[in-house]
Amino acid sequence: MGDYHGSLVVFRTDFHERNQSLYLLPILTMNTYLRYFFCSLAAIFLLGGALNFALDPLGYFRNHDVHVGTFLGERVWGDDRTAQNLSIDTHRPDTLIAGNSRVKRGFAVDDRQLTERLGVILNLGLPGARFDELDRYIRIVLEDHVVRHLVIGLDLGQFLPDRELVGGSTPGPWLDADGFPIWLKKLAVALWSKNAFLASAKVMFRPYNTTLNGGANSETMLEKLEVSGHRRMTRKVEAHLARRYSRFDTGVYVERVATLNALLADACLNNTDVRLFISPIHIRQLLLIREVGHLGLFFNWKTQLADMVSQYQKKGCRVTLTDFSTISPYTSEPFPEPGDKQHRMQWYWESSHYNHQMGRVVIDRLWNHDDSHDGFGKNLTAENIAGWLDKERNNLNALVRSQPMLVKEISDLIR
Repeated sequence: MGDYHGSLVVFRTDFHERNQSLYLLPILTMNTYLRYFFCSLAAIFLLGGALNFALDPLGYFRNHDVHVGTFLGERVWGDDRTAQNLSIDTHRPDTLIAGNSRVKRGFAVDDRQLTERLGVILNLGLPGARFDELDRYIRIVLEDHVVRHLVIGLDLGQFLPDRELVGGSTPGPWLDADGFPIWLKKLAVALWSKNAFLASAKVMFRPYNTTLNGGANSETMLEKLEVSGHRRMTRKVEAHLARRYSRFDTGVYVERVATLNALLADACLNNTDVRLFISPIHIRQLLLIREVGHLGLFFNWKTQLADMVSQYQKKGCRVTLTDFSTISPYTSEPFPEPGDKQHRMQWYWESSHYNHQMGRVVIDRLWNHDDSHDGFGKNLTAENIAGWLDKERNNLNALVRSQPMLVKEISDLIR
């Protein structure tokens, strides 16, 4: 009996301990997994920070500014800048085509018709590029390499202030409007941006094989069109550009015009063939500039460019300026009806960005120097700019009278 009770006590104790162990085992295991998870997460953050610090893909440590947005999701520059920063000096193009996203999406460097005429092409199209930033990248290419042709796509937005900068309306140099240290916020964005990490990792494994082929990568735009269609895409872009066009700062504008002037002076000394062009924009964009009240600024900007180019031409410099932002059959292509996701436009992705079919036409007009095609591709000089702008004003007034519904649509967009 005693043995029985003793055995029973031992059994109960043993069962109790086993039961407790079985009961605690999942908790201990789960805690272990959690520890592994959080340690791995911390390691990833440290690795990402170290990688971004080493490669500096977003240019934070080159004193570029950070734009307002979600705390860790702010975009400093982006993947395209990573490719440029790490591999641009490996390119040896015969022709450098530079500009913002319009150039990026508008020219395909593997287009055989272009390469037969221009040789090896580097498409230096940077989304949202300000002209001072564009100037920096152009000079990197020209510093150790002589290109045959330098083609630069210009638009008014490159000479206007970018989005509001962190600290742009702050009470002091160290704190933002919410009292948060600006330097810490910028550091966090630069070191722990998801886009920066992915771009750094991508370029790190293929630093000398980055292909900047612009409009040749049309698959992404076609996928967006299948989901949204031309009309929805253009409304989104126009809402963004309405805010961009509405900004003006005299100091910023003068500084960037001076940057262009300095670039042309250096190109002239090196006898570089420079072909400036004002990017083709759909008439919707022209109406957008008119509705935000900057049509006068737009025309004055063209006048200033024409005067600058004429001065260099008189010195014997190889520079031209061609205007494609005019009202013409190319820029008046009808948009599909709302909800139509099937129809594909011939010349545009949306009203701001043209496709590489249009890019081919632009190159053809630049090299033929023929401005007799429906006003599309007018060569501007100090002598003809006044008459040309008078014609443009008359054409725009006629457009406003003939398409009141389109004018109302654009006007409603910015209000």
